[in-house]
Amino acid sequence: MKTLVSLLWLFALACLAPVAGAATLKEGWQAVDGLQLFYREGGSPADPTVVFLHGYPLSSIQYARVMEQLADRHLHVIAMDYPSFGYSDAPDHQHYRYTFDHLAQTVAHFLAARGIHRYSLYMQDYGVPVGFRLIAADPSAVTAVMVQNGVIHLDGFPAAQDPQGQLHRHWRARDAALDRRRSAYAASLAYPGARGWDDEDHAGPDAWALMRAATQRPGVVDARNDLWFDYGSNVERYPAWQALLRGLQVPVLVLWGKRDQYFTVPGAWAYRREAPQAQVHILDSTHFATLDAPDEVARLVGDFLQRQPQATR
Repeated sequence: MKTLVSLLWLFALACLAPVAGAATLKEGWQAVDGLQLFYREGGSPADPTVVFLHGYPLSSIQYARVMEQLADRHLHVIAMDYPSFGYSDAPDHQHYRYTFDHLAQTVAHFLAARGIHRYSLYMQDYGVPVGFRLIAADPSAVTAVMVQNGVIHLDGFPAAQDPQGQLHRHWRARDAALDRRRSAYAASLAYPGARGWDDEDHAGPDAWALMRAATQRPGVVDARNDLWFDYGSNVERYPAWQALLRGLQVPVLVLWGKRDQYFTVPGAWAYRREAPQAQVHILDSTHFATLDAPDEVARLVGDFLQRQPQATR
């Protein structure tokens, strides 16, 4: 009987013990410029910091599973939701300018509020133009550059390659009809379920449900339309960002989900023109590789950072 009780007690302790490779993330809100910005954070601030910048239309949730694994590899990881994304406040676009310059300023103020002054950057989609603005503002703060399905070249951006195409026309003179179509699409987003929901990018129901809820808050569609109108300012800066990357001389990692139809694989290889030292990995994944293949992404990022002394100082 005593043996049975001992075995049951050991079993209970095993069930309560932390699972290897699954660090717990801290979640909370940080006051920044009058806004409450949601963030996820893991690991010790004494360890090298990795800042994750999310893409459109998701939020920091896209990094949670990767961050948990990296926190177990003696890295300090943090990701925030931009204003109007995820769980962050969504100020009306009359009171908050939804431009990439302003987003980058907000992110910079968030990092300062969290006491983060030196870090490596993981950037995806919209995170790339936000991140390159941070790099341009303070190149010495960045110890490594990691890019996933986000561009600073037209090579990987087929929809923007025609200077007379729809996107460039919209960026030069805002098309109200395009804004209305984007608004109608946001209003029609389906709740995840067995019927009527298509998850072709493998984001998963949790990320999709949060994205849907965040998008359908009052004023968010106007904010997102303002931001998309401003995207043309990023394309104009591609040559400057390419020159910045050439002079940066830091380790560079490029990960790319090859099933992304919007930001395509040539965009991954284009980084080698400015950063011949870049490690490029083409994944059998989607635009949201950190959700579709989190274990592979975490392994590649962890191995990359541990091989780069400069990135872990």
